[in-house]
Amino acid sequence: MASDLLTVIGAMYLSVLFIGINNSSTVLPVIDVERTVFYRERAAGMYSALPYAMAQVVVEIPYVFLQTTYYSLVVYAMVSFQWTLVKFLWFFFLTFFSFLYFTYYGMMMVSITPNHEVAAILASAFYALFTLFSGFFIPRLRIPKWWAWYYWMCPVAWTVYGMILSQYGDLEDSIKVPGISPDPSIKWYVENYFGYEPDFMGPVAGALVGFTVLFAFLYAFCIKMLNFQKR
Repeated sequence: MASDLLTVIGAMYLSVLFIGINNSSTVLPVIDVERTVFYRERAAGMYSALPYAMAQVVVEIPYVFLQTTYYSLVVYAMVSFQWTLVKFLWFFFLTFFSFLYFTYYGMMMVSITPNHEVAAILASAFYALFTLFSGFFIPRLRIPKWWAWYYWMCPVAWTVYGMILSQYGDLEDSIKVPGISPDPSIKWYVENYFGYEPDFMGPVAGALVGFTVLFAFLYAFCIKMLNFQKR
C-alpha cells in the first residue's frame, strides 16, 4: 500500500530531522561560550580567526561520523531496507552530510548573533521552513510555482530527495495506490507523486556537500568579520 510506503518514509525523514535539529540546538551554547574565549585570545594575539574556525569545523567531523555509523546500522536494519552495498552507502552518505550541515548550521547561527539565545530563536524560525518545504508533507509537484525557488534552497528537501530516491527510486515492485489501476511500480510512484527523477542522485550528493561547505564557510567568515564583544 502507498500508505505503508509513506509511513516508512515519514519515519526515516522525521528521525533524520529530529537528530539534525538536536545537533544544531546542542552546539549553540558550546560555540557561544568558546567564542567568548576566542575573543580574549585573539585580543592577546594568540591566534587568528581562520585557524580557530577551521579547528571548530574539523573537530565536529569525527563525532558526526560516529553518530552516523550507529544510527545507520540501527535504522537501516529496523526499517528493513534492501541490504545492498550501494544503497547502504548512499544512506550513510546522505545521513552523514545531513547531520553535518545541521551542526554547521547551528554554528553559523551563533556566529551571526550576539548570543546563543538569539541564535536559538532565529534557527527555530528556519526549522519550520525546512519542514514545510522539505517535500515530504507537500510533495515538490504540489508546491506553488512561486515558492519552487525556496524548495531548491532548502537543505532538508535535498535530504528527503536523496533518501527516497536512493532506497525506492529503482524498485519495480507493484504498489496499491488509491484511484490508480493497474497497480503502478514503486519507481513510478516515487517519480510521479514526489516528482523525483531517477538519475538525480549526483546533483543531490553535490547539493548536500555544498550546503555543508556553505554553512561551514559562513561560520568561519562571520567569526572573522563580526565581533559582538561588549566592553
